[in-house]
Amino acid sequence: MKRIVFIPVYFYMLLSIILPQTVQEKLEDLKSNYFTEIKEIKHNIYKISNKFTGMLTYKNMCEYKIKNGIKNSQVDTTVIYPDLVDTSRFSGMYDFWTSVPIGESGPFPIIVGDVNNNGKAELYGARINTYLHINERSMYEYNPDKKTFDFKTDMPWDSLGDYGSFKQIYDVNQNGEKNVFITGNKPDTDTLSGIRVARTLKINDTTNLPTDILFDYKQWYQMNDPKWGEYDNKEGTDLFYCGEGRGIIVAAARYDKNINNATTIFIYPVPEDIFYLAGLSNWDIDGDGYADLVTGGLYGDIVIFEYDNSIGNYRDVWHGDAGTYNVYIHFNTNDIDGNGKKEIWVGGAAFYNNVPITRLSCLESNGDNQYETKHVIDIVGRFSFDAYNGFAVDVDKDGTDEIGLCLDQTFMIFKFTGTENQWAFDLFYLKLNDVEQSQGIYFGALMNDVDNDGYEEILIMTDKIFNNYQDHKLFTNIYKPTDLVGVRNIENHIFSYKLYQNYPNPFNPTTKLEYEIPKRSVVKITVYNILGEKVGELVNKEQSRGNYSIKFNGSNLPSGVYLIKMTAGKYTKTIKSLLIK
Repeated sequence: MKRIVFIPVYFYMLLSIILPQTVQEKLEDLKSNYFTEIKEIKHNIYKISNKFTGMLTYKNMCEYKIKNGIKNSQVDTTVIYPDLVDTSRFSGMYDFWTSVPIGESGPFPIIVGDVNNNGKAELYGARINTYLHINERSMYEYNPDKKTFDFKTDMPWDSLGDYGSFKQIYDVNQNGEKNVFITGNKPDTDTLSGIRVARTLKINDTTNLPTDILFDYKQWYQMNDPKWGEYDNKEGTDLFYCGEGRGIIVAAARYDKNINNATTIFIYPVPEDIFYLAGLSNWDIDGDGYADLVTGGLYGDIVIFEYDNSIGNYRDVWHGDAGTYNVYIHFNTNDIDGNGKKEIWVGGAAFYNNVPITRLSCLESNGDNQYETKHVIDIVGRFSFDAYNGFAVDVDKDGTDEIGLCLDQTFMIFKFTGTENQWAFDLFYLKLNDVEQSQGIYFGALMNDVDNDGYEEILIMTDKIFNNYQDHKLFTNIYKPTDLVGVRNIENHIFSYKLYQNYPNPFNPTTKLEYEIPKRSVVKITVYNILGEKVGELVNKEQSRGNYSIKFNGSNLPSGVYLIKMTAGKYTKTIKSLLIK
């Protein structure tokens, strides 16, 4: 069943006028693009390189032909026509707040975190202004007093010829401190390519800024969407990535604290019929204790990798078809339809009867290393080159993820409107870039509560070309939600479930717990000892939205660590408390 959103009666008369470019028109635009170089390597298969970052990618611009995978007739589909939407309905939902002079010039966003744990959001991105001869990878930090973002530092260039982009914030060496992960290149050392470097940075003890190099993992491949994680349940975190360089591969490397570096432990040469894989999501979807590492291909392939304990290494465990080409968009959601299963989302773009369509497919597990498509979202009129990234975020704080998606000059938020195992989506928000007014294009977007007020802002990476196309600068525009978004009118500003740390802690024999619920819910708060045995129940009843406070009396319990677990709706949180007598 197709669920068509925002189509007027006269749509088919307007389709040929309003829909964006054909394949040939797209190619002409791409060939004249200031940022890219394009080379046809097969019929309608193009190798595209970014002049600023050196990043390579491949685009399949052939007319889509069904293989043996998803067909529209098989899966419920929501169809979105963004060029036909009356955007006035979204006017005033998000207002421009500020601009920060870092961004990215590829199809991915900057990264946001709090590496130095001072409670202030940090933005990491490329600081490029060719007119001022600036080409740095930099950190800005939110200043709550001035409500601005202050420049803090540039990253060290030691032994690198150029930097790529920031990729992740993660505790790579598992010492309890976050690291900043960024890619780069050493100068060319042979006739094939320069050495590619995955650099992990740590906090400098004096400046409290992440400018010390923890280690450089060196190999021969451009790393597409690499991510660190604990994927194999063994000592040492693993780096998983798709690579392009001396061949096209998927690979994993393991961090070894004894040598303070990573060693390649797995290489999967991508078969010729798949040709190219990129993107990565990394949640355990099938519940077997190992992360499902999801990648996507030029010809529409979905290939999922997982650690296999029986062979002591990673392997490809599932192959599927996304029903589209260029499957480079990957993210996860946390049980949108409430059936108890997490979801995989993959997205790509193709031409269907010469009409460009970006297709997002949602997959769930139906067994160990088995997956099936549950829903499809088609965005008609979009085949993206500059921006194509998606993510999950609970914008309205109802406990269910919304989906954010940036496709070239369009940013969208989709809201789930279905029920358990009955999928449906509507547009929650849509922002079209007025290129003539903004004088820049979109390169990616994300949402994050950068000012720590409880509401996610929209961050869009963009640019400006000036001086008669001779100069170029990057920046990130930030937009704040208003009352129209629907999260600010909740009583007492309660917008999410929260269980706060008990106080005092340690305690003897009583301590106080506070919690919040944003809507009427059944709340359970249970106490367990360190062995996981239930020793008390503090709350087990339905409660209205509000702030609550209870006491935990441990007078009849021995000294020790106790775990206090709260569940309400889909929310679960456990805190540790220490009873000392």
